[in-house]
Parts: sequence; C-alpha cells; structure tokens
Amino acid sequence: MSAVMQEAAPKLTITKVKEHIGAIVTGVDLAKPIDAATRKQLYDAVVENVVLAIRGQAHLTPAQVQAAGELFGELMEDQNRRYLVDGFPMISVLDNFQKDSQGNQAKVGKNATWHTDHTNQERPPKFTMLYAVAVPDKGGATSVCNSRAAFEGLADDLKQKLVGMKTENTLISSARFKIANPDILRDQLESKNPPMVHPLVRTHPESGTKAIWFHKSKTERIIGMTPEETQEFLQQLTDMITQPQYCYAHQYQPGDLLIIDDRQSLHKAGHDFDQSQHRLLYRMLVRGERPV
Repeated sequence: MSAVMQEAAPKLTITKVKEHIGAIVTGVDLAKPIDAATRKQLYDAVVENVVLAIRGQAHLTPAQVQAAGELFGELMEDQNRRYLVDGFPMISVLDNFQKDSQGNQAKVGKNATWHTDHTNQERPPKFTMLYAVAVPDKGGATSVCNSRAAFEGLADDLKQKLVGMKTENTLISSARFKIANPDILRDQLESKNPPMVHPLVRTHPESGTKAIWFHKSKTERIIGMTPEETQEFLQQLTDMITQPQYCYAHQYQPGDLLIIDDRQSLHKAGHDFDQSQHRLLYRMLVRGERPV
C-alpha cells in the first residue's frame, strides 16, 4: 500500500539579481497570514537590496494587496487623488490608458524622469510598492538606481559638495511648466503650500548610510541656483549616478509586487512599449520619516 505524501509548502527564497541592487522573492503567498519572522525577512531584504520583487501574487484581491502593503508599515495617501482603486483609497492606479482633463494621455514618456516619490511632502514615503495587474508583451519595466552605492562611488570632493546642498520641492518645477500634465500644473498654480526644503543627500534612518535623493520634476531649485540651472545640474548628476552597475530594470510579470526603498534610490517608469497594450499597476506608499 503506497503512502500518501503531503505536498511540502514552497520555501521562501530570496535571490539577488545584481551585486548592488535587486532581489527576487519566490515561495511566499501574500494571501496567507505572514508570521513576524517572514515579515522581518522581507523587510530587511528591501533595505539590503534597495528593490525587492515578490513574484507569483496574481491571485490577490485588492484587499489582499493592501494587506500585503501594510506588512511594511503604515500606508499613506497618494497626493494625486484622481486615480484610485474603487473602495481602496490607499491604492492608486498607474495606467497608460488614463487621460488628462484635455483628453490626452495622462502620463507620457517626455515627462518621465529618475525620481523618488513625493519629495514635496514633509514625510515622503519610505517605500513605494507597485503591483502588476496588466503588463505589455515587452517593455514597460520599472528601473531602479541604488543612489547610495552610486553616491559612495563618487569622488570625495563632489560628495562633500553634494552633502551641503538643499532642495526646494513643489508639485512641479516652474522650469517644467511647458511640458507638465495640465492637471498637475493647475494644482501647482492653485497651491498655497510653500516649497518643502529637503537635503539633496539624505541619511538612511536604519543603516546610517547616505544617498542622493531628489525628484527632478518636483525640484523647484537647489538653493543658490535658478530653476533652470537646477534642472541642468540634476540631469548631469542623474547621468553620473545611473550607471549600469547601480541600476536594475524590473520587467514585470502579472502578480509581481515590487517594493522600492525610496530613501536610498531613484526610479523611473519605462514607456518603451506598444501603447495600445495595457500597463496597469497598483501603487501603495508606506509613510516615511522627515529626511535628514
């Protein structure tokens, strides 16, 4: 008589993608309860690898996606309240089929820059989480740069110069008004909020390491520069730090949950895909600390 063997549960595995950045997680089902040890293992892997992709989660409901996000901290509202998942105000939608108020594509490639999220807020998110609902056949990756390792690789005199710089952050830089999404531009022109001042190089509150940290589109100016000079300087800095060894482009599979440590990275959406195909991501933000 043959014995009936119970199928063993898959083992959680974390596989590094590159030396400086990226890891892939398999063997975990985020629809099931996650114990404290596993939760810590996943959290620590995000901080260590800067960006973590948890695969095989295409079966999650929006409620389960939100619960997965809450494993990593307190969720905060996306400041753009135009595109949300029905019934889940903490989950926003990134969708290439979205239209602005003038009927044009809401997000276009010319506006895509390397950035970290919501720098115009006092406490920007520490993690950005992207869940793949629909993905094109090819292209549309999210690229992430380890801006900590990139900073560490710079010459000492340049590092010292950058550490002393402060940025003023708004919804959209005045230097980019001509190419801005009209709805975001209107929000900026109607805003009464003063610019939020943050360091260009911030210290990670958990590791104590330093990383270059900015949102090019939201930086009105580096103090001491004009908005136009700021945009030029930040582009030169971006070109300097987004070297291949520091970057990872995550090509989505449906059900991937990508978690980015915003405190030590920049990221950028890829628009290199057939725009007739659907690229739909859910986005959640985990509340962070005031940068120092």
